Amino acid sequence: MAGGTRQKLIVRNALLLPMQDRAATSFIGYMAVDDLGRISHIGPGEPPAGLSASQTIDAAGKIVLPGFVSAHSHLYQSAFRGIGANSNTGEWRKEVHVYSVPCTDEDVYWFTLHGALSHLINGVTSLFNFSYNARVGDYNINQLDAQLESGVRFIHGFAQNRSIPVERQYESFLAYHDYAKDRFSDPQFLRLGITGSGQALEDARFDKRLMDDFGALNQAHFLSEAYYITRDGRRQSREEVQGNFQNFIDAGTLGPDQYFGHFIHTNDHILEETVAAGSAMSWQPLSNGRLGSGIADIPKYLKAGLKIGMGVDGEASADIASPFENMRMGLYMIRASYGTAAVMPPSDVLWMSTLGGAGVMGVADRIGSLEVGKFADFLIVTPPSPVFDVVATIVLAAGSTNIDAVYVGGNKLVDRLSFTRIDSAKVDREVESRIARVRPH
Repeated sequence: MAGGTRQKLIVRNALLLPMQDRAATSFIGYMAVDDLGRISHIGPGEPPAGLSASQTIDAAGKIVLPGFVSAHSHLYQSAFRGIGANSNTGEWRKEVHVYSVPCTDEDVYWFTLHGALSHLINGVTSLFNFSYNARVGDYNINQLDAQLESGVRFIHGFAQNRSIPVERQYESFLAYHDYAKDRFSDPQFLRLGITGSGQALEDARFDKRLMDDFGALNQAHFLSEAYYITRDGRRQSREEVQGNFQNFIDAGTLGPDQYFGHFIHTNDHILEETVAAGSAMSWQPLSNGRLGSGIADIPKYLKAGLKIGMGVDGEASADIASPFENMRMGLYMIRASYGTAAVMPPSDVLWMSTLGGAGVMGVADRIGSLEVGKFADFLIVTPPSPVFDVVATIVLAAGSTNIDAVYVGGNKLVDRLSFTRIDSAKVDREVESRIARVRPH
């Protein structure tokens, strides 16, 4: 673009951490945002002569980095923090269901909005919403509307309760798709997604049908625990659950449009097949630790060539939608399990939480790094002082309270832990009143 074109916003004097490369190169420079909310210029030093904007921010002493990408989130669960504090995954899931099954469609709207805002205030600007399906119902539209209202970018993972016949599930998806298609052009709506399953071959085949018919991205929970409690209460062993991987193979879902959430208790066969197919995973160490799920062998996965993003998961299992806490938990888990700090640098988890996560979700052409042509989704951070290493400071020492502002498309949505466009106190009151109704007495 011509240097003389007037821009919407210029950020100058920033310590820019664009995440354009895995080494996480940083420099002092500037970034310009056009009227479409995309990055038009970025580079070291001062903006070129003649480049002007409606607003200029002097970010001296600040770090500017891409908004975080959560490749695995359960937005509605922000209404259920702290439940099952001493339970492993299977038992925890039952405890959460006590509260979530009675929720109305309108409740799900407010809980989803609450969760999306919680992600934003913690610096997450894009996410995959692994959505509510605790009961039978047509609630996906409610969740879609809530995400659009929040301002976050998203892939909404359509979900329907798997207890009903697949043709009824398909009808439910068609009703959702008919509503959603008019919103596909909204830049917040990154792509069509589904919450997949490999628990039964019928489930995986249904998911493949949606992938083929609508180009949907499929993320499935898989191997998130060393056992699995089925819908009828039977406890499957790790080997039985690993055997379900064959359902993904037989259904033909493996490939770039299939990735797995958690993916902790793999074996060499599963890992090899996943990498060969071009599938990926999302890593949720904060919830893995909270639920006692286990530690994914991320260095082994990376060495095998697996693509990995990170997700902050649901706030009923991770309890805080903080990428900072999530990165630290993951890094420290791996270093402690290997017995050496050298096994993984901070830049790895920062990559997985930005451009790596965007790649897993198939949207790295639009989000995940600060590059010309991409959406201007970024954070302005006041780092703890002094700064010896920019990446280490962000990953090891910073937190959500260090965020000065969160921008999506060049629009400031969060200013010093306050929302600029939404009355969060009203949302909190709505959630409190609705939780009071579903809370067992």
